[in-house]
Amino acid sequence: MIIIKNQNSLENSKSRNIFLTILLSLFLLADFYTLKTILDSNPNNDDIDLSFTENYFFVVFTILDLIFTYFIFKWKKWAFWGTLLVSVLTFILNLYIGVEFVFALLGLTGIVLLFSLLQLKSKNISGWKNLE
Repeated sequence: MIIIKNQNSLENSKSRNIFLTILLSLFLLADFYTLKTILDSNPNNDDIDLSFTENYFFVVFTILDLIFTYFIFKWKKWAFWGTLLVSVLTFILNLYIGVEFVFALLGLTGIVLLFSLLQLKSKNISGWKNLE
């Protein structure tokens, strides 16, 4: 008798630690909130002033980060690398617009924290090994 496991059952067997789940959820909430405040009709709520051209990059980076975070939930390794790229591009853009180096560097803490939490194990398998 040959038993073939369903691909969905393999994905469901992957376990994520609670801290990684919380961090990814916070990333999603922050991205949704940022997009909501930009797209609503009240300019007083805007976190990002779109009268500056550079801020359109921040909007694109937010949308990309939202997409990549969703796919990290789906265990896609390429999404981590996409998140890393967005973080580095945001760091460079922050330096370009005149943000102090230390504060721009603090923007990279999210990706460092994400990588660290991917190293934690759940059921003796790290989140990094679960990424496909």
